[in-house]
Amino acid sequence: MITKQRLDRAKWSLKNEGLSIFAKKLVRYVPWAIGRAHIKYSKYLPKPLRSNTGKYDSAYLYLTNQIFEITEQDLNKSKKVQENSKPSKIKSATWFVPYFDHLSYGGIYTIFRFINYFAEQGVTNHIVIYDNPTVDVATLHQEINRAFPLLENANLTIFDPRKDKVKDLPATDIGICTFWVSAYYLLRFNQTKRKYYFIQDYEPLFYEGGSIYALAESTYRFGFEGIVNTPGLLRAINQRHGLKGISFTPAVDPQYYYPSKVKNNKRLRIFFYARPNNPRNAFNLGIIIIKLLLKQYGNKIEIVTAGSDWNEKKFDLKGEITNLGLLHNLKEVGDLYRSCDIGFVYMLSKHPSYQPFEFMATGVATVTNNNEDNLWFLKDGTNCLIAEPSPTAMVEKIGWLIEDKELRQKIQSGGYNTVSSDWGPQLALIWNDIVNSR
Repeated sequence: MITKQRLDRAKWSLKNEGLSIFAKKLVRYVPWAIGRAHIKYSKYLPKPLRSNTGKYDSAYLYLTNQIFEITEQDLNKSKKVQENSKPSKIKSATWFVPYFDHLSYGGIYTIFRFINYFAEQGVTNHIVIYDNPTVDVATLHQEINRAFPLLENANLTIFDPRKDKVKDLPATDIGICTFWVSAYYLLRFNQTKRKYYFIQDYEPLFYEGGSIYALAESTYRFGFEGIVNTPGLLRAINQRHGLKGISFTPAVDPQYYYPSKVKNNKRLRIFFYARPNNPRNAFNLGIIIIKLLLKQYGNKIEIVTAGSDWNEKKFDLKGEITNLGLLHNLKEVGDLYRSCDIGFVYMLSKHPSYQPFEFMATGVATVTNNNEDNLWFLKDGTNCLIAEPSPTAMVEKIGWLIEDKELRQKIQSGGYNTVSSDWGPQLALIWNDIVNSR
């Protein structure tokens, strides 16, 4: 769908980046836009069975794809790999990474941060994009190299499941999957000495309870060793599925996320992380909260949203808020957060999301929903305010920050003192665990 935000970004790119860069982005956007109309993987796999209604649905598209047709033999072969001793030296690694149209997304950027660190340790990285055979290798390599110059020599493979076979991929010391679908590829990748599951959220909760949920949940029982984003998420998956591993705590990049010395807002600026296509971010609850805040505080506040493209007119908010859609880069994200006084975000899965970390690092008073799996980090009344997910409960807590400047400054200060701007120890923690533990 071509929205106003997409058109605005296209105009910005043409004006500021030139015709050459604009053309490359356009070429990349077209297959992405087409693919968004269907389940990502169905385009490249055998036709599925029809449902009872005679139409294809997302569950059938997943359930009948050969990717997910695993046998007991597949499971046993993979588990035998894990029974071997860990390799004494790590010289090569295979990473199964989903296609991305924007490297700056938090989860994708974190994956490549670790790939880059492995390269710093002398590892030859093999990056396998397993879900989009149409991607241009040279263009994708350029984007990776711009962000991580050290990965210039990384091997980038565009895997086509219609004709390529996992067993034909080159052997490496370790294999790492990074999204639940990629775990099915890693399951078959036995030309390695150890398998790891890079987990950044409880991904079954990306779907309603049903067939796809079950396929995602099953991957936690494959026997891979976990590299898990946050201790709360590791604890939750370990308790439910017995998956063992090590966790890291996200840091923030001080190049982009730092506080503003002075905020000159005439009205208190409130930010909402708005993603209508991601149920875990509770977009509809956020819209209700925005309307209640505008009704209660009127011109005393200004509300800004970003995170995804959507049409505010459909929600009767045209002219009432500033909707920035999907931002271009991390600099824009940091600049936006620094301009805000208060930020609220919902996260209904078992990871606190990157927004609270980034809010706190940029001096934004943070409000989020109560979620037991994230209380290791979120401390009510110290570095944030926590509310039950009810819109009125969230409005009440945001209202406290609007009306009480001292409380707002306390939460801003407490948040800033909570987060770390040094990724180094976290990267080293994971690397040392891989190379030293036996």
